[in-house]
Amino acid sequence: MRLRHFVLPLAAVALVAATGCNTKTEDKPGSDSTAAPKTVGIVKGVPGRDDFPNASLAVLAPTPGEVVNADSVMIKVDLKGVDLGSPTAGETEKGIAFSKEGQHIHVIVDDKPYMAMYKTDSFFVTKLAPGIHTLRAFPSRSWHESIKKPGLFVNQTFYIMKKEGDAPMDMNGPLLTYSRPKGDYKGDDAKRVLLDFYLSNVELGKDKYKVVASVDGKVIDTLTEWIPYFIEGLADGAHKVKLELVGPDGKVVPGVYNSVERTININPPAAAAAAPSPMDTMSGMKHGMDTMGGMKHDSGMKTTAGSTADHMKKTPGTSDTDAMKKTPGKAPAGK
Repeated sequence: MRLRHFVLPLAAVALVAATGCNTKTEDKPGSDSTAAPKTVGIVKGVPGRDDFPNASLAVLAPTPGEVVNADSVMIKVDLKGVDLGSPTAGETEKGIAFSKEGQHIHVIVDDKPYMAMYKTDSFFVTKLAPGIHTLRAFPSRSWHESIKKPGLFVNQTFYIMKKEGDAPMDMNGPLLTYSRPKGDYKGDDAKRVLLDFYLSNVELGKDKYKVVASVDGKVIDTLTEWIPYFIEGLADGAHKVKLELVGPDGKVVPGVYNSVERTININPPAAAAAAPSPMDTMSGMKHGMDTMGGMKHDSGMKTTAGSTADHMKKTPGTSDTDAMKKTPGKAPAGK
């Protein structure tokens, strides 16, 4: 008969819980299936002020064509006229993502996304495959807009372990270097996403070279000015952004770096905690059973002083006994 006393209360609790869950559900941004889809567009930005009149950049290491006898390389540069680590004036007024660590150098090895360099003499790139590699670099404002001036872009090749392989393209010909967007964008930073790139040996114009910008496989705009741009209207989730350098003939300029696609994430969900594996669960259950067994063995869960000491009086020679045979008040020696 005792079961009857629990059935009705439990049913009532379940009903209340279900009702409470229904009344407290909140729609998350983008979860309304009836909402109109966002329109993705690209708008022109205003170039940052020319606060770097005498800036210059040169690579000190590795030297051009150097063979590095390791799978990692230290990159050293000589940068003048740009104060690394300092905030760029107006960074908080842009309404876009910026680095709290200040101005930096975008370092690109091969076709990988750039890495941010904040110190000119202690920057390592690791896990490089044997053979030829390309290095490109240019300074950036704190909000990641490249400083577009002569003498601020460097590119060269070096080798890891052995001098083998050919350059992936003519690095002295028309060259597009993809810079932004990159990575994850959250909150207000996701509303306007910087689109930026570096150009070498080429001039954009209506009847000249152009940069075609696509998002998720759809051409959004054809860019004819070398200035920063912003992508707006990106819905939450992953997006593929592609930049292509197109010649006056309307064809993509040959070269692997002249057509680059990157995946970015808009308001990505927080990473969920990893679920315990079946073995972890079984181990936890076994530990619980062992604990219960120990409590049962200890005279019915006695809590009076001395009961624990009685439980620890085991046969000499066992590891547990040896561990516990120490001077009272002294902790076991650290490892």
